[in-house]
Amino acid sequence: MATDESKTGSNDRFDTLEFILYRHSPFGVMGTTAVIFLIVYGLYILIAQMTQSPPFLYQTDAGVWTTHKVSWIAFVLSLIQTAAIAFAGSSSGRWETDTEDLAQAVGPAGQQAVRNLSLGAPVEWRASYHRLFWFGFVFGIVFNVVMMVTEGTAPLDYVSSIGLWFLIVSPILFGTGFRAGMDVSRRSREIKDLIAQHLAVDLFHLERLNAFGRIGLRAARSWMIMAAILLLFMLNPEQLWITIPTIAATAAGGVFILTSALNPVHRKICAAKAAELDRIHEEMARVRDRALAGEDAASSALAGLTDYEIWVAQRPEWPLSTGLATRFSLYILLPILPIVGSYLFEKLADQFVTGGPV
Repeated sequence: MATDESKTGSNDRFDTLEFILYRHSPFGVMGTTAVIFLIVYGLYILIAQMTQSPPFLYQTDAGVWTTHKVSWIAFVLSLIQTAAIAFAGSSSGRWETDTEDLAQAVGPAGQQAVRNLSLGAPVEWRASYHRLFWFGFVFGIVFNVVMMVTEGTAPLDYVSSIGLWFLIVSPILFGTGFRAGMDVSRRSREIKDLIAQHLAVDLFHLERLNAFGRIGLRAARSWMIMAAILLLFMLNPEQLWITIPTIAATAAGGVFILTSALNPVHRKICAAKAAELDRIHEEMARVRDRALAGEDAASSALAGLTDYEIWVAQRPEWPLSTGLATRFSLYILLPILPIVGSYLFEKLADQFVTGGPV
């Protein structure tokens, strides 16, 4: 699932299949993501209708059109598969939007590291990417074997039912999912190394560091989206005693991911402020006695240093603008979507009778 296309230069990179798919797709990020979901879930509907075991839609003895509960499981798994491919395939484009700001925030030695963020994975990671994908692929096959053994279904009967869809999708789902997790971890390591080795904090241009805020916000958003999808498996809108703590824990996880991503920059800003305040205090101590003795020039210098000290002390310590903070507060609402989705799916599945909806 990874190609041999490498980047030239001292830091050779290679492109994953997901990246190539999104780069060459004529539908854009959202369109390509929608097409992937339609293909995956559309395959489920096709197999369900062909095998009728169970059918996607069927009519009960009471004349009610409904669908089997496995349709909901397949729906959620299709969302997970789509998200795993989308996160890996569209990540480069998201980094490219911040390249210029990141380049201004680091010194000349960090320019190549910034450019690498929007490129593929380092070639030395190629074997790990392959191994993790095939590990997930085999895990997906084992998952199907366990399903057959648990349900006591013969292999031929399994592939003659909707089990065929799980046999096709599960290996790819686990393979891309496991590798997407490693890709997130790798990129996180690269950005932390960039911050530790090359970030230069200029208190007069802290707005340049908001690029790191956007990066952390995207990481938190990805967590919220995937968590919201996974919550579709377990949330019941009628069991608020379970739902509310689960959503709260998910939101707390998003806050943790955001703060963890921004904490290295936060520490750098705090260190820069502390160093500048120490320098100011040394200057203030140098002119203090002359200022107290009534020297006008020293008094003026002390007043200016005092104003500068207040300005430095009030500089923000987190690379988050007001707009980014507001956007994150909206992302916290994402875990609520599973409740709405579960409720709507149940209504669509249960409220249709012969001749139309009741």
